[in-house]
Amino acid sequence: MTAAPHEVQDPRPAPDAAGDDWRTAWAAALDAVELDVQTAEELVRSLHQGVDELPPSPPAQDWVAPSLLGPVPAEFAERARRLLQRQVDVSERLAEAVVHARSQRRALGRFERPEQPPVFVDKAL
Repeated sequence: MTAAPHEVQDPRPAPDAAGDDWRTAWAAALDAVELDVQTAEELVRSLHQGVDELPPSPPAQDWVAPSLLGPVPAEFAERARRLLQRQVDVSERLAEAVVHARSQRRALGRFERPEQPPVFVDKAL
């Protein structure tokens, strides 16, 4: 069956009949995004609590965009919306933390530094 001239054909492969591969690929993509968001949320939480030791970061990997996933399955739409909102929230909090850190750094830079460091002599009297 060929498409009518006014119809646009999607170049992406159609999901299989059961949709399992398509749904599995979307579930994996959303899982990866959720893990990244959780890591960023933990970092922001640690920064705000003044924790000296930050949570361990997962090994850095180059982000690779999922390819040819097609539209989000309807059952994942709400999850994707929640993840997007969490990403927006955490990015705003990270931006605020950066501004706050820069402000503190500028304030610390205003303190006068002594021209010569103090000298202490350890001598028995």
